[in-house]
Parts: sequence; structure tokens; C-alpha cells
Amino acid sequence: MVLLFLLLNYNEKYAQKWTIKAAHIDAGFPGWDPDALKEHLSDHHVELLVTTGSIHNELKKVDDKCFFCSRARRKRLMEIAEGLDIFNIALAHHQEDVVETLLLNMLYTGRMGTILPKQPIVRGRFTFVRPLYYLDKKTILETADSMGLKSFNNPCPYYADSRREAIRKLLKQLEEKNPDICNNIFNSIFNINKPYMP
Repeated sequence: MVLLFLLLNYNEKYAQKWTIKAAHIDAGFPGWDPDALKEHLSDHHVELLVTTGSIHNELKKVDDKCFFCSRARRKRLMEIAEGLDIFNIALAHHQEDVVETLLLNMLYTGRMGTILPKQPIVRGRFTFVRPLYYLDKKTILETADSMGLKSFNNPCPYYADSRREAIRKLLKQLEEKNPDICNNIFNSIFNINKPYMP
């Protein structure tokens, strides 16, 4: 929601004339009702497109639930965008997401890579943009609070046991001794010491 309202504000303030649409993919998790989110945005005069899928039912059949769910939601977002003739999709990934993805790739796939601030996909047909890329979660939460935006809990029944949550816990433990851990890992992406890399 912070991403949405910052984009709306920027669009108006700098007369960008962007067409901005808000979309929510309801994965069908038990106990989640997107109506509260829809109503909250409606109070701020923003229409929310909600699409409901069978992602939750399909997750029961797969091992890597987070990867499958994330991919299914992104695919659905692209279908919605294409139907509206929109080819730039803004996602709210922030600094911690970048760090977590880097560590997930290194620890679980043996690859060094992470998400990008601007990323062409489907052979350049769409572009994912991540305007909050350089912001940390604390700043985003403070911004949400100052804008009077409501917080909604993660309805995913699997997130507590996910690899990403394990990385979050590890980072939290490391931050107890060094509060700059996350920031240092993020900065290391832009500060590669090539003579010490094979």
C-alpha cells in the first residue's frame, strides 16, 4: 500500500499522467478475506482489482510452496496487466527482500543473484519495477503509519516454515550483535571486490 500511495502521489505531484491500477491476487488461503483490504483502499478513493485463484489448493501438491506461489501470483499479475494494456508492473520489494533473496539463492541453489530494481521479463514484454528497492522495512512501516495505512497480516499458512522465514530469523539473530548486517549485505551487492572473486 505504501508503494501504491507513493506512486499515486508522485503521479499527481509531477503530472506524470500514468494510469495506475491496484491489483491483489487472493490465493485462497483460509481465513483471508480481501474485502477489508478493498474497503480500506476504497476509503482512500482507490479501486482495487481482486482476482481469486486456486493457488492454495495447488500448493498442497508441491514441495517448494513459496517458489510456486510467488510464480503463480506473478503470472496472474501479468495476465491482469496485459488485459488492461499495461506492461510495467510495480512490486513492493524492499531492501530486506533483496538481501533475503540473495542469501536464499546462495544457500539453497548455489547461485549468487537477487532481484533487480528494474527487470525485463517474458523476453522484454513486461517490466517489473521495484520503486522501494533501496528502502528498508522500518522506513516503509513508518511511512505507512504516517499515511494512516492499515496493516494486514500475512494469511499464508506456510510462511512460518518457509526458507525465507528461516533466512529472516538468521538475519535477526545476526542483527542482535551487529545492527548493520542487513545494510552491509545489501551494500555488498554494489561493492564486489573482483580481484578476490574467481
